[in-house]
Amino acid sequence: MLAPTGYADPTLTLDEVKTQVDDLNHKAEQAAERYNAATDELTEIQRRLESAEANVERQQVRVGELTAEMGGFAAASYRAGGIDPTLSALMASDPGEFLARASVVDAFANQQADQLATVAAERRRLEQDRLLADEELDRLKAVEAELAEQKATVEKHLADAQRLLDSLEAEQQAALEAEQAERARAAAAEQASRGGGHESEELPDVPASGRAQVAVDFALAQLGEPYAWGGTGPSSWDCSGLTMKAWAQAGVSLPRSSSAQIGVGSRVSKSQLQPGDLVFFYSPISHVGIYLGNGQVVHATHPGDVVSVDPMSYMPFSGATRPG
Repeated sequence: MLAPTGYADPTLTLDEVKTQVDDLNHKAEQAAERYNAATDELTEIQRRLESAEANVERQQVRVGELTAEMGGFAAASYRAGGIDPTLSALMASDPGEFLARASVVDAFANQQADQLATVAAERRRLEQDRLLADEELDRLKAVEAELAEQKATVEKHLADAQRLLDSLEAEQQAALEAEQAERARAAAAEQASRGGGHESEELPDVPASGRAQVAVDFALAQLGEPYAWGGTGPSSWDCSGLTMKAWAQAGVSLPRSSSAQIGVGSRVSKSQLQPGDLVFFYSPISHVGIYLGNGQVVHATHPGDVVSVDPMSYMPFSGATRPG
């Protein structure tokens, strides 16, 4: 991390500031993807917690019903005079009546024992359900804490980058803004040319097929739109938000984070890439884009930039997968 005094260092050149800002933006994107991964985990935990709580509720009803049955049995005995069934059998007036009562006593004892065993088993199951629900609740709180931590990390890196940019002299800021504006114009022009049915010299016509074509077309339609961490559209994106929404248009559901998206579909090597494939970068994985062919990828770049088409060689390749 940079020392706070470095942000106001007047000796930094524009290129040095750009390098440091790029590094901070990359760190922010890494934290943003960890945030996205935690969001996926939070959704799954919430689903399991709801199921566990429903199980507890059902089991409480079941135990309550069985306990009520046992209470009803005791009440019936009380209404009969509270006489122990075994004593009642011994008080029978003749052998036939004794045998009849003894049979009832035996059945009563067996039924009572079975009911007690059932209630005990159901109470144990209720306790297990409560423990599972408590465990899921603890996991939920831990993931919520992780989300808060990663959010704070993203915001810190972005604030540090902004302080660096603010430290530039007016002439340097103007030069950087001109570069960013030109990049946004180029991306918008590429999008417009595709929308108008014209071909680009660098990317003729992306030869995708089937669902991959739908994903490619959607991603290219977002060219020039700004990067925003946590962005899933419709007018701003982060890297995995763009790929998730693009493939959703083709009917394929992807997880929220780039590190999880690589687990969907079939893994492919760099030499086997086809338009529409998801291409992942850095180690650990923290960036994803959609392959277009000719070594190029469409992606939501990083904070301060836009959705654009860039050479894959700009970033360290980590792997690729073919959804659907």
